[in-house]
Amino acid sequence: MMKPNDNRDPLLADMYDVADDDGDDGDDGDDGDDGDDGDDGDDGDNGEAPETRASMLSVTCDCGATFTSVVYHAVNVTLEPELLYQLLADSLNVAVCPNCGRRARSATPFVYHDMARGLFAYVSPDADLPDEQRQALLENLRAVYSRAVEVAERLTPGADTSTAARAGRGAQAAPGIPEPDAPPMQVIFGVEQLRALVDSLLEPDQRLGKVTLTAPGSATAQRDRIHAIAQRLASEAGCLTETIERGSEYAITIYGPRSRVGVIARALRQGA
Repeated sequence: MMKPNDNRDPLLADMYDVADDDGDDGDDGDDGDDGDDGDDGDDGDNGEAPETRASMLSVTCDCGATFTSVVYHAVNVTLEPELLYQLLADSLNVAVCPNCGRRARSATPFVYHDMARGLFAYVSPDADLPDEQRQALLENLRAVYSRAVEVAERLTPGADTSTAARAGRGAQAAPGIPEPDAPPMQVIFGVEQLRALVDSLLEPDQRLGKVTLTAPGSATAQRDRIHAIAQRLASEAGCLTETIERGSEYAITIYGPRSRVGVIARALRQGA
C-alpha cells in the first residue's frame, strides 16, 4: 500500500491563521502575517470566496517508486467545477503510481465548498476514525469556528451572527458550533459519504458520466492516436481524462457532466 511521506493536516492551521488575521496592524510582532506560506492571501477576507488551496505531496509506492501528487486542502467547486467531477470520479486527492498504477487516497482532511448548492463541509477522509479522535476533531473545529465568528463580529460591527438570528433566516446550525451568516459547516467522515451527498444535490444531467477508449496491444502509434482523440474530445466538451497504462493494457476515460459525456459518446458511435 502506498504511503504519503507527509501526512500533516495543515487545514486547522490555515483556519487558525484566518481566525487570527483580523486586520489588526498592532500584531506586527506576530508571525501570523506569514501564515499563507506563499498563497495569494486572497482567502475571503474581503468577502470573496477563498481560492482552492493545494500542495504537492511526496508519495512512496510499494513498488519502490517515489513521486509527487497534488493534494487539495480547500476545494471550491464553484470556482473550479472540474474538481467536482474529480470527486465524483474518485480521483480527487488520490495518488496514482506512474510505475505500477497503484492508487492511494490522501489522509489529509479538506474543506469542501459548493456556493451554488449551499454545501460547506470539513471532510475527514477516514470514515472509520475512532470515536475519541472524532470528538477531539469536533472540539478543535468548534474552537476554531468560534474564533472565526468573533473575528467576523469585530469586522462587521452591528451584524447579528447569533444562532437565533440565523435560525430566523432558515439556517440550521450544528449544535454547539456558532456560525456567521454562511452555509452551516458540516463535518463529514469519509469521502464516500461526501460523494453520495454531492451526487444527491445534482440534477440528472449534471451527474457523472464516463466513456472509455481502449487501445488493443502495446503499439505506441495506436496509443498515441487514442490519446489524441480523447484529449481533443474532452477539451472541446469541457471534460476531464484519466489514463490507465499497465503493460499491454491502455485505456483513457473521459469524464464530466453526464450531458456533455453523452454528446461525446454519440459522436464516437457515429464515427465508428
